[in-house]
Amino acid sequence: MDFKTALKSRTSRLSSMQAKLEKEAKASSYDDTRFWRLEAKDGVGSAIIRFLPPPPNEEDEFVKYFRHEFKGPHGWLIDNCPTSVGKDCPVCQANNDLWSQGGSENEDLARMRKRKIKYVSNILVVQDGANPANEGKVFLFQYGPKIFEFIQEKINPPAPEFDDMKPEEPVYVFDFLEGCNFRLRMRREKGYITYDKSSFDTPTQLADSDDEMESIWRSQHSLAEFKSEDYYKSFDDLKKRLDAVTMGTSKTSQNSNADDSTENDEETPKAKKTPAFVAKSNRVTPPVAEEDDELSFFEKLASE
Repeated sequence: MDFKTALKSRTSRLSSMQAKLEKEAKASSYDDTRFWRLEAKDGVGSAIIRFLPPPPNEEDEFVKYFRHEFKGPHGWLIDNCPTSVGKDCPVCQANNDLWSQGGSENEDLARMRKRKIKYVSNILVVQDGANPANEGKVFLFQYGPKIFEFIQEKINPPAPEFDDMKPEEPVYVFDFLEGCNFRLRMRREKGYITYDKSSFDTPTQLADSDDEMESIWRSQHSLAEFKSEDYYKSFDDLKKRLDAVTMGTSKTSQNSNADDSTENDEETPKAKKTPAFVAKSNRVTPPVAEEDDELSFFEKLASE
Protein backbone atom coordinates (compact mmCIF):
# COMPACT_ATOMS: atom_id res chain seq x y z
CA MET A 1 0.00 0.00 0.00
CA ASP A 2 1.36 3.42 -0.94
CA PHE A 3 0.96 6.56 1.17
CA LYS A 4 -1.88 8.03 -0.90
CA THR A 5 -3.88 4.84 -0.53
CA ALA A 6 -3.20 4.86 3.19
CA LEU A 7 -4.52 8.41 3.43
CA LYS A 8 -7.68 7.46 1.56
CA SER A 9 -8.34 4.55 3.90
CA ARG A 10 -7.98 6.65 7.06
CA THR A 11 -11.70 7.52 7.09
CA SER A 12 -12.55 3.92 7.89
CA ARG A 13 -9.94 3.64 10.62
CA LEU A 14 -12.05 5.20 13.36
CA SER A 15 -15.00 2.83 13.00
CA SER A 16 -12.62 -0.11 12.64
CA MET A 17 -10.78 0.83 15.83
CA GLN A 18 -14.04 1.40 17.69
CA ALA A 19 -15.20 -2.10 16.79
CA LYS A 20 -11.84 -3.55 17.79
CA LEU A 21 -11.85 -1.81 21.16
CA GLU A 22 -15.43 -2.87 21.83
CA LYS A 23 -14.51 -6.48 21.14
CA GLU A 24 -11.45 -6.19 23.39
CA ALA A 25 -13.55 -4.71 26.18
CA LYS A 26 -16.00 -7.60 26.04
CA ALA A 27 -13.19 -10.13 26.02
CA SER A 28 -11.35 -8.66 28.99
CA SER A 29 -14.04 -7.10 31.16
CA TYR A 30 -15.10 -8.94 34.30
CA ASP A 31 -17.92 -6.49 34.94
CA ASP A 32 -20.09 -6.84 31.84
CA THR A 33 -23.16 -4.72 32.60
CA ARG A 34 -25.28 -6.77 30.22
CA PHE A 35 -25.25 -9.60 32.76
CA TRP A 36 -27.43 -9.81 35.84
CA ARG A 37 -26.21 -11.64 38.94
CA LEU A 38 -28.10 -12.54 42.07
CA GLU A 39 -26.69 -10.65 45.02
CA ALA A 40 -26.44 -12.64 48.24
CA LYS A 41 -26.09 -11.52 51.84
CA ASP A 42 -24.48 -14.00 54.21
CA GLY A 43 -24.82 -16.65 51.51
CA VAL A 44 -28.57 -16.13 51.03
CA GLY A 45 -30.31 -14.34 48.16
CA SER A 46 -33.54 -14.41 46.18
CA ALA A 47 -35.14 -12.73 43.18
CA ILE A 48 -37.90 -13.29 40.64
CA ILE A 49 -36.89 -13.49 36.98
CA ARG A 50 -38.55 -14.47 33.72
CA PHE A 51 -36.70 -16.45 31.05
CA LEU A 52 -37.35 -14.91 27.63
CA PRO A 53 -37.83 -16.41 24.15
CA PRO A 54 -35.24 -16.03 21.38
CA PRO A 55 -34.15 -12.46 20.59
CA PRO A 56 -35.29 -10.92 17.29
CA ASN A 57 -33.90 -12.75 14.24
CA GLU A 58 -32.41 -15.54 16.36
CA GLU A 59 -33.46 -19.11 17.07
CA ASP A 60 -32.09 -19.91 20.52
CA GLU A 61 -33.65 -19.42 23.94
CA PHE A 62 -30.28 -20.26 25.46
CA VAL A 63 -26.73 -21.08 24.44
CA LYS A 64 -24.74 -23.82 26.12
CA TYR A 65 -20.96 -23.54 26.35
CA PHE A 66 -18.03 -24.61 28.52
CA ARG A 67 -15.69 -22.71 30.85
CA HIS A 68 -12.55 -23.49 32.80
CA GLU A 69 -12.50 -21.90 36.26
CA PHE A 70 -9.68 -22.85 38.60
CA LYS A 71 -6.85 -21.45 40.69
CA GLY A 72 -3.29 -22.49 39.88
CA PRO A 73 -0.04 -21.86 41.77
CA HIS A 74 0.31 -18.47 40.05
CA GLY A 75 -3.23 -17.17 39.80
CA TRP A 76 -6.66 -17.87 38.41
CA LEU A 77 -7.59 -19.17 34.97
CA ILE A 78 -11.16 -18.27 34.09
CA ASP A 79 -11.72 -18.66 30.37
CA ASN A 80 -14.22 -20.07 27.93
CA CYS A 81 -13.31 -23.50 26.57
CA PRO A 82 -12.76 -23.59 22.77
CA THR A 83 -14.32 -27.07 22.61
CA SER A 84 -17.62 -25.17 22.83
CA VAL A 85 -17.18 -24.34 19.14
CA GLY A 86 -15.38 -27.53 18.14
CA LYS A 87 -11.82 -26.23 18.60
CA ASP A 88 -8.90 -27.79 20.47
CA CYS A 89 -8.31 -26.66 24.05
CA PRO A 90 -4.88 -26.74 25.75
CA VAL A 91 -6.46 -27.10 29.19
CA CYS A 92 -8.45 -30.14 28.11
CA GLN A 93 -5.35 -31.62 26.49
CA ALA A 94 -3.33 -31.05 29.67
CA ASN A 95 -6.08 -32.76 31.65
CA ASN A 96 -6.00 -35.72 29.28
CA ASP A 97 -2.28 -36.03 29.99
CA LEU A 98 -3.01 -36.13 33.72
CA TRP A 99 -5.58 -38.89 33.26
CA SER A 100 -3.13 -40.84 31.11
CA GLN A 101 -0.39 -40.57 33.74
CA GLY A 102 -2.76 -41.80 36.44
CA GLY A 103 -2.42 -41.38 40.17
CA SER A 104 -4.86 -39.83 42.61
CA GLU A 105 -3.13 -36.43 42.66
CA ASN A 106 -3.17 -36.13 38.88
CA GLU A 107 -6.81 -37.21 38.71
CA ASP A 108 -7.84 -34.75 41.41
CA LEU A 109 -6.04 -31.95 39.56
CA ALA A 110 -7.74 -32.89 36.29
CA ARG A 111 -11.15 -32.87 37.97
CA MET A 112 -10.48 -29.46 39.49
CA ARG A 113 -9.46 -28.00 36.12
CA LYS A 114 -12.11 -29.68 33.99
CA ARG A 115 -14.47 -27.71 31.80
CA LYS A 116 -17.81 -26.78 33.34
CA ILE A 117 -21.15 -26.43 31.60
CA LYS A 118 -22.65 -22.96 31.41
CA TYR A 119 -25.85 -21.61 29.88
CA VAL A 120 -26.76 -18.06 28.96
CA SER A 121 -30.26 -16.68 28.37
CA ASN A 122 -32.06 -13.39 28.25
CA ILE A 123 -34.17 -12.67 31.32
CA LEU A 124 -36.52 -9.99 32.57
CA VAL A 125 -35.86 -9.08 36.19
CA VAL A 126 -39.28 -9.00 37.84
CA GLN A 127 -38.17 -8.50 41.42
CA ASP A 128 -34.71 -7.85 42.84
CA GLY A 129 -34.83 -6.81 46.47
CA ALA A 130 -31.08 -6.25 46.67
CA ASN A 131 -31.05 -4.00 43.58
CA PRO A 132 -34.55 -2.65 42.82
CA ALA A 133 -33.16 -0.54 39.97
CA ASN A 134 -32.80 -3.76 37.96
CA GLU A 135 -36.53 -4.49 38.05
CA GLY A 136 -38.29 -4.27 34.70
CA LYS A 137 -35.02 -4.48 32.77
CA VAL A 138 -33.69 -7.14 30.40
CA PHE A 139 -30.32 -8.74 31.12
CA LEU A 140 -28.22 -11.70 30.11
CA PHE A 141 -28.11 -14.40 32.76
CA GLN A 142 -25.38 -17.05 33.04
CA TYR A 143 -26.35 -20.15 34.97
CA GLY A 144 -25.36 -23.75 35.50
CA PRO A 145 -26.93 -27.19 35.10
CA LYS A 146 -28.74 -27.16 38.44
CA ILE A 147 -30.83 -24.15 37.45
CA PHE A 148 -31.29 -25.62 33.99
CA GLU A 149 -32.77 -28.75 35.56
CA PHE A 150 -35.68 -26.63 36.79
CA ILE A 151 -36.33 -25.59 33.18
CA GLN A 152 -36.10 -29.18 31.98
CA GLU A 153 -38.52 -30.47 34.57
CA LYS A 154 -41.05 -27.73 33.81
CA ILE A 155 -40.94 -28.29 30.07
CA ASN A 156 -40.79 -32.08 30.34
CA PRO A 157 -42.21 -32.97 33.76
CA PRO A 158 -41.19 -36.32 35.27
CA ALA A 159 -43.81 -39.03 35.57
CA PRO A 160 -45.78 -39.01 38.85
CA GLU A 161 -44.11 -40.98 41.59
CA PHE A 162 -47.41 -42.41 42.86
CA ASP A 163 -50.56 -43.58 41.07
CA ASP A 164 -52.79 -41.12 42.92
CA MET A 165 -50.71 -38.14 41.78
CA LYS A 166 -51.89 -36.09 38.79
CA PRO A 167 -49.33 -35.67 35.97
CA GLU A 168 -47.98 -32.16 35.68
CA GLU A 169 -48.72 -30.30 32.45
CA PRO A 170 -45.66 -29.29 30.38
CA VAL A 171 -45.02 -25.54 30.30
CA TYR A 172 -42.86 -23.68 27.79
CA VAL A 173 -41.37 -21.36 30.40
CA PHE A 174 -39.83 -18.98 27.84
CA ASP A 175 -43.22 -17.99 26.43
CA PHE A 176 -44.53 -14.42 26.69
CA LEU A 177 -48.15 -15.49 27.11
CA GLU A 178 -48.01 -18.82 28.93
CA GLY A 179 -44.55 -18.84 30.50
CA CYS A 180 -43.66 -18.74 34.19
CA ASN A 181 -41.81 -16.45 36.52
CA PHE A 182 -38.88 -18.17 38.21
CA ARG A 183 -38.24 -17.66 41.92
CA LEU A 184 -34.48 -17.93 42.14
CA ARG A 185 -33.41 -18.76 45.68
CA MET A 186 -29.78 -19.20 46.63
CA ARG A 187 -28.40 -20.39 49.94
CA ARG A 188 -25.20 -21.84 51.26
CA GLU A 189 -25.24 -25.34 52.71
CA LYS A 190 -22.16 -27.12 54.05
CA GLY A 191 -19.96 -24.58 52.31
CA TYR A 192 -21.61 -25.00 48.90
CA ILE A 193 -24.04 -22.78 47.02
CA THR A 194 -27.36 -24.46 46.28
CA TYR A 195 -30.50 -23.40 44.42
CA ASP A 196 -32.68 -26.31 45.51
CA LYS A 197 -35.37 -24.05 47.01
CA SER A 198 -35.98 -22.30 43.68
CA SER A 199 -39.29 -22.82 41.87
CA PHE A 200 -41.48 -21.74 38.96
CA ASP A 201 -44.77 -19.92 39.53
CA THR A 202 -47.98 -20.82 37.73
CA PRO A 203 -48.12 -19.67 34.06
CA THR A 204 -48.94 -16.01 33.53
CA GLN A 205 -48.74 -13.46 30.74
CA LEU A 206 -45.52 -11.47 30.94
CA ALA A 207 -47.09 -8.03 30.55
CA ASP A 208 -50.52 -6.46 30.16
CA SER A 209 -50.20 -5.31 26.55
CA ASP A 210 -48.64 -6.46 23.30
CA ASP A 211 -46.73 -3.18 23.10
CA GLU A 212 -45.07 -3.85 26.47
CA MET A 213 -44.15 -7.39 25.47
CA GLU A 214 -42.77 -6.24 22.12
CA SER A 215 -40.64 -3.63 23.89
CA ILE A 216 -39.20 -6.35 26.15
CA TRP A 217 -38.63 -8.62 23.16
CA ARG A 218 -36.72 -5.91 21.29
CA SER A 219 -34.64 -5.10 24.38
CA GLN A 220 -33.02 -8.52 24.41
CA HIS A 221 -29.32 -9.06 23.84
CA SER A 222 -28.05 -11.18 21.00
CA LEU A 223 -26.90 -14.68 21.94
CA ALA A 224 -25.01 -15.18 18.68
CA GLU A 225 -21.64 -14.08 20.08
CA PHE A 226 -21.58 -17.01 22.50
CA LYS A 227 -21.57 -19.37 19.51
CA SER A 228 -18.92 -17.41 17.62
CA GLU A 229 -15.27 -18.48 17.51
CA ASP A 230 -14.33 -14.87 18.31
CA TYR A 231 -15.78 -15.34 21.81
CA TYR A 232 -13.06 -17.87 22.60
CA LYS A 233 -9.32 -17.39 22.90
CA SER A 234 -7.06 -19.00 20.34
CA PHE A 235 -5.24 -22.19 21.31
CA ASP A 236 -1.93 -20.33 21.63
CA ASP A 237 -3.35 -17.49 23.74
CA LEU A 238 -5.10 -19.88 26.09
CA LYS A 239 -1.94 -22.00 26.30
CA LYS A 240 0.06 -18.94 27.35
CA ARG A 241 -2.48 -18.21 30.07
CA LEU A 242 -2.40 -21.82 31.24
CA ASP A 243 1.41 -21.76 31.41
CA ALA A 244 1.33 -18.47 33.32
CA VAL A 245 -1.12 -19.85 35.88
CA THR A 246 0.51 -23.26 36.32
CA MET A 247 4.21 -22.49 35.81
CA GLY A 248 4.49 -18.73 36.23
CA THR A 249 5.58 -18.25 32.62
CA SER A 250 3.97 -17.35 29.34
CA LYS A 251 6.38 -19.49 27.35
CA THR A 252 4.74 -22.25 25.40
CA SER A 253 5.87 -25.73 26.37
CA GLN A 254 5.84 -28.80 24.15
CA ASN A 255 2.44 -29.67 22.75
CA SER A 256 0.57 -32.57 24.23
CA ASN A 257 0.09 -35.68 22.12
CA ALA A 258 -3.26 -36.39 23.76
CA ASP A 259 -6.26 -36.72 21.46
CA ASP A 260 -8.66 -33.95 22.46
CA SER A 261 -11.52 -35.64 20.64
CA THR A 262 -11.94 -37.92 23.65
CA GLU A 263 -11.62 -35.11 26.18
CA ASN A 264 -15.17 -35.19 27.49
CA ASP A 265 -15.06 -38.90 28.30
CA GLU A 266 -11.61 -38.79 29.85
CA GLU A 267 -12.02 -35.55 31.71
CA THR A 268 -15.38 -36.46 33.21
CA PRO A 269 -15.48 -40.27 33.46
CA LYS A 270 -18.94 -41.84 33.49
CA ALA A 271 -20.68 -38.48 33.30
CA LYS A 272 -24.33 -38.86 34.25
CA LYS A 273 -26.73 -37.60 31.61
CA THR A 274 -30.23 -36.33 32.28
CA PRO A 275 -33.11 -37.10 29.90
CA ALA A 276 -33.63 -34.71 27.04
CA PHE A 277 -36.80 -32.64 27.17
CA VAL A 278 -39.35 -31.88 24.52
CA ALA A 279 -40.48 -28.28 24.42
CA LYS A 280 -43.45 -26.64 22.74
CA SER A 281 -40.91 -24.80 20.63
CA ASN A 282 -38.74 -26.77 18.23
CA ARG A 283 -35.93 -24.34 18.92
CA VAL A 284 -35.05 -25.89 22.27
CA THR A 285 -32.37 -28.58 22.08
CA PRO A 286 -31.65 -31.16 24.79
CA PRO A 287 -28.45 -30.50 26.77
CA VAL A 288 -26.40 -32.70 29.05
CA ALA A 289 -26.51 -31.72 32.70
CA GLU A 290 -23.47 -31.92 34.92
CA GLU A 291 -22.58 -30.59 38.34
CA ASP A 292 -23.31 -26.93 38.99
CA ASP A 293 -20.17 -24.90 39.63
CA GLU A 294 -21.25 -21.28 39.93
CA LEU A 295 -17.95 -19.42 40.23
CA SER A 296 -18.85 -16.14 38.60
CA PHE A 297 -17.61 -14.16 41.59
CA PHE A 298 -14.12 -15.56 40.95
CA GLU A 299 -13.97 -13.45 37.80
CA LYS A 300 -12.95 -10.43 39.83
CA LEU A 301 -10.15 -12.44 41.39
CA ALA A 302 -8.91 -13.40 37.95
CA SER A 303 -8.53 -9.76 36.97
CA GLU A 304 -6.33 -8.93 39.96
